[in-house]
Amino acid sequence: MITTKVIVLPTCAICRDEEDEELNYVVTKCGHLFHSDCMKEWNRSERNRGAGSSRCPYCNTHIQANTDYYHGGDSNNMIRLHQLIKHRVTIIEDGKPTPEEEIKAARDNLNSIKVILNKEADKLRSTEAEKVKLETENKTLKSTVAKLTLDVKYGKERTDSRAADLRKEKESRKKDLANYSADKERFQKQITDAKHFYEKLRNERGELNKELGRKNAENAKLKGVMANQTGLISTLQAQSMQLSRERDQLVEKLHAIRQQQQQQPAGNHHGQLFRNNQGIQSNQQQHQQQQHLYPVQALQSNQHFYQSSPVEPIQSNQLIGVLQGLSGGFLKLEREYMDIKNRLLEEKNDKVGNGHGHGKGKENQQIGAHHQSVEEEEEDYRSHQFSSSSRLSSYIDHPPIDSVYVKNQNDDIHALAHKMEALDTHSTRHSVASSDADQLIDPRLFG
Repeated sequence: MITTKVIVLPTCAICRDEEDEELNYVVTKCGHLFHSDCMKEWNRSERNRGAGSSRCPYCNTHIQANTDYYHGGDSNNMIRLHQLIKHRVTIIEDGKPTPEEEIKAARDNLNSIKVILNKEADKLRSTEAEKVKLETENKTLKSTVAKLTLDVKYGKERTDSRAADLRKEKESRKKDLANYSADKERFQKQITDAKHFYEKLRNERGELNKELGRKNAENAKLKGVMANQTGLISTLQAQSMQLSRERDQLVEKLHAIRQQQQQQPAGNHHGQLFRNNQGIQSNQQQHQQQQHLYPVQALQSNQHFYQSSPVEPIQSNQLIGVLQGLSGGFLKLEREYMDIKNRLLEEKNDKVGNGHGHGKGKENQQIGAHHQSVEEEEEDYRSHQFSSSSRLSSYIDHPPIDSVYVKNQNDDIHALAHKMEALDTHSTRHSVASSDADQLIDPRLFG
């Protein structure tokens, strides 16, 4: 193994110049080596500064120098190295580059390092600029982060508040759901009850429809009865008017007879008139006992007066009794007719009140008009009856004095009696023809 000894040349501690070819070095007692020129410059600067004694530039130790040192002499604290000038030995290993080559290589290396350092300096400057930029961005980001942190804080508070509200709303919704469930059950129960009620109403409606059918049938039957009663009433009105006319004729004839008898003496007939009045009263009592319920039978009951014994020419008071019997029969017919009319009106009013008379307005108006006309005829009849009754009463209160001229009126009285018998026969035939209609009449109408 080859061993190489290398002597490292000293370097000035002040200038650090390793390329100085002069080897004019001085060494302090503290062991540090300097160029003599560098040391002189150092001492001169120290004196100019007024520092007093010199100090070692490296370790700051006091150095006492004499005047000979400035002229190249030695001092007590410095030693001049002369051996290095005379003996400079460099040992170079074989194959190694020479110092000049090493210096050149070192310079090249130094240049490359300088280039690298320049690049690194540029990078450093760019890095510093980037750093400044990043610091600015960092400040901006910090402010943004602070703002976002505050927003997050507020957002968290709002979220917590909203969560609390949602929890409260959830509890409220649960309560509402419970209430809705209860309402749903109640509504379902109401629906079930409504269905049962609907079924009940439908059944009742069916029963009411059946009842309506029965009422309609009964109404049709009553309409038929009413038609029969209307015809019967019309017939009775016609008969009543005919009897009224004949009665008026008879009263006029009797009034004429009375006027004739007033001119005769009154002594012959007072006893006979008294007996005739008693006979009239007994006939009236029998007539009141023999009144019947139905209108046809009421007409038939008047046959007692129509089919009585022939009227004697001198029995004018008995004829007056016959007329009074006819008046009683007419009164009975009037009462029965009014009862029929009232009951028919009550039936119609009941049907209208039950909701079945909406389509019967026209028919009711016709019936009302007919009843009005009948009432007018009744008023006329009552007026005639009142006048006739007044005449009869006056005739009874003032009986005739003489009946000599009654014989002259015998034929007229017999003719009037035949007319009355013919009218009674017509009424009998009408009662026989309408016996079927009488069976349809409700007896309660004539009770």
